[in-house]
Amino acid sequence: MPSADYYLKQAELAARLALAESDPEKAQALHILALQNYDKADKATAEETPSPLDPTDPPNIIERQ
Repeated sequence: MPSADYYLKQAELAARLALAESDPEKAQALHILALQNYDKADKATAEETPSPLDPTDPPNIIERQ
């Protein structure tokens, strides 16, 4: 799966193309593509970051004897 940075770059490119496009239908399609890529970047970021520990788990303390 591509990284979040990849999707962010693709989203930015699609957004810039949407702004430069004179045909409203094509501009809208590019804008939707940009939003989809931003969503994929968000999901990729969530998958890359580890989930926090369950607060009910006991702490991992190692004591020296």
